[in-house]
Amino acid sequence: MKKQAERFKYIGLMLCCMGITAGCASGREALQGTVQTSEAQTEADAIQDGTQTVLPDQTGQDTENVKAAEEQRQGTEQAAPEEEKLDAEQLTRKNIDLFLQEAGNQGIVPSSAAVYLETLLEDGVFEGNLLTGLKMGDIDGNGQIDMLVMVHDESEENFYGMGALWIYMNEDEPYCFSDEMCPYYGWFDVFWNDIDHDENVEIVFSSQGTGCGAVGDSYKAIFKYISSPQTESEPNQIEQVARIERMQLPSDFDEEYDTGLTIEVIQEPEQDQYTACCPYIDEKLSFHAPNVEGWELPETARAAGGNARGFYNLHMTKYEGRKVLQASEYLFGEGGTAHYIGTAQFLISWKEDGTPEVIKWWIEENEEYAVNVLCR
Repeated sequence: MKKQAERFKYIGLMLCCMGITAGCASGREALQGTVQTSEAQTEADAIQDGTQTVLPDQTGQDTENVKAAEEQRQGTEQAAPEEEKLDAEQLTRKNIDLFLQEAGNQGIVPSSAAVYLETLLEDGVFEGNLLTGLKMGDIDGNGQIDMLVMVHDESEENFYGMGALWIYMNEDEPYCFSDEMCPYYGWFDVFWNDIDHDENVEIVFSSQGTGCGAVGDSYKAIFKYISSPQTESEPNQIEQVARIERMQLPSDFDEEYDTGLTIEVIQEPEQDQYTACCPYIDEKLSFHAPNVEGWELPETARAAGGNARGFYNLHMTKYEGRKVLQASEYLFGEGGTAHYIGTAQFLISWKEDGTPEVIKWWIEENEEYAVNVLCR
């Protein structure tokens, strides 16, 4: 009880420092637990027919930007001194500070933020864990704020899998996602929408790891929030409760851990000519990219490269008037993973039984090739 009282006192003090206490909020403000604009609606409005538009909530970067961000992050990590390990009380206070600050950044009224914070404290989400990520918004469009909370386990070594992603939807039991291959350091992208047209919202989650080379490594997961029964209730039928299920990506069938859809890159005898072969789709695409300067061309076509690191830059777009998921893959040539030659793009949809399928793919050529051709 003493610790709980101290915790309430500290939260109250933090709210005072922010300029508004929970008790001073007006009746209107107390009900403002909703962001000014529904994020799901913003995403839907941002999609244009016939285009491949990255949504405002989607912060994934293109190949060069991802590489630059990775290099910058690696440099920051090397330069930063090691922090002393916090005791339980210090960790709780740091989590409270981080939560209230980030909730405020996302437009949540302090009085409402305090309620959501207390829920996390009561559920023990922060026990031994550091808050590394927070996203708050009306995910299912019912006017109530939902939460995605990422925490990193501070009691263990700094490895992948040490932490969890908590999803809070309405008054449902929170959903805890933890996987040994997922990094919980806080570098993640997320957006939500009904991308498979079944009237349930999907949460598309990507978490960046510390891997370098190509576009780095990231863990991908898609969660479906089923908020209503799939069939009409019958007199003796038990009512179906809301739940969260994980959806599959096409690459989930290739490996135990996502390495993307396998693509073999063939170098042709002609200068700057390549062919991409994707067994999953059973199709070949020809494209151009600069060969490694100074290397001799092969006499016959030969295997030279492939895809690296799996999907990245997941976002929603429209194809033939329907919402689909778009994913990218980094392609390299005969010079190894540093030899970027193009980007494979995939449009992904789901059948009624939940089976994913690639409905279209193409190669975005290396921009350097177009520049080189013009300069010749």
